[in-house]
Amino acid sequence: MQLLILNRWDDDFADYGHYIDHDEHNVSYVTIPTHVSRIPAATRHVEVVENPDDLDAVLAAATLCQDAEGKFDMVLALSEFNLLTGAEVRESLNVPGRGIADTLVFRDKVEMKRRLRRTDLPIPEFDAADSVGQIVAFRRAHPGPVVVKPRSGAASTGCFVIQPDTDPAELLADVDLAGHDVEEYVPGPIWHVDGLMSDGVPLFFTTSRYINNCYQFSIGRPLGSVVRTGPEADRVSDFAFRCLSALGLDSGAFHIEIIEAATGLTFLEVGARVGGGEIPFVSRDVYGVDLIGDWIRIELGMRPRTLPAAPPAEHAGFLMLPEPVGHTLRSRTPMLGRIPHLYDEVLPPVGHVFDGNGGYETILGRFRYRGADADAVESAIRTTIADYSYVLTENA
Repeated sequence: MQLLILNRWDDDFADYGHYIDHDEHNVSYVTIPTHVSRIPAATRHVEVVENPDDLDAVLAAATLCQDAEGKFDMVLALSEFNLLTGAEVRESLNVPGRGIADTLVFRDKVEMKRRLRRTDLPIPEFDAADSVGQIVAFRRAHPGPVVVKPRSGAASTGCFVIQPDTDPAELLADVDLAGHDVEEYVPGPIWHVDGLMSDGVPLFFTTSRYINNCYQFSIGRPLGSVVRTGPEADRVSDFAFRCLSALGLDSGAFHIEIIEAATGLTFLEVGARVGGGEIPFVSRDVYGVDLIGDWIRIELGMRPRTLPAAPPAEHAGFLMLPEPVGHTLRSRTPMLGRIPHLYDEVLPPVGHVFDGNGGYETILGRFRYRGADADAVESAIRTTIADYSYVLTENA
């Protein structure tokens, strides 16, 4: 098979040689400079781009790969921020696979809700919003708090919750609103369902409930999550699969978020990719499922290697503490060995300067949990939030 990989990662997720036999398949890459050292020697062709968000540069590099190696059978683009680029490359080079329109359903928050509005599945009221005037008009029609977010954003970055007594013009004065979504704020706990599909059948999935939520994480609060089982979790997963079916996701990885509203389960958003943060790590450690690797195997038409035969007997959980931008870490107390069910932690080194450029790898703390009882795992997460101690100083 002739494969083209579009890559923006430089960590272990970018070790494609671990997942793909580069002797069996003819593999080419469009990648970033810091990934080149990870590329297997048997790779057929490599093009390097400085900025993977530069669509023209990526399309030009992909064309050079095809000119050198011939027509591709498949384009792999696994990062959420590469999904639409992958679709653009497929259409430009006439490669089979998910195109732009089908990809937008999983990248554009307006398009995904427009698709679901054709069904009876509950969604928040919403509209596209490119100006303060549109947001004011929406709020006039839908009293109460509203959420303004980038249509193609992730991890709640750039989101605003606007209360009824807040002037949108003042709050959003410095925000470029091109390509935004406005929707009613639907209160309630948020769940996420993560897994792998093949031919419309879920091969593996977990159903989890957040402690706090991604928006709260984006404004400085901890974010936790615990895998849940039982009737409540079953209702959430059933709802999730109805949404995925309506959106046309019948193969590949998925991460879908659902609000447990007072009026019933309500769709929040979905991604046709592996969930972020600690999700792939706890899936691997607790359930033995390599979500990235098995997603690649599904794309290549292979059976995933590591799917458990029975429902999970353990409950995975995680906690992430946001980056305190503008501060330096002077001390922190490791929690491993102090908290029941905590099996791993990733902490930044003392002296680390939080400047906003380190990304997920250098947030204030990452903690992973496992246990036979979901409530006990949640208790361990809340204890970690309360007991994790650290000292920060402001950067000069």
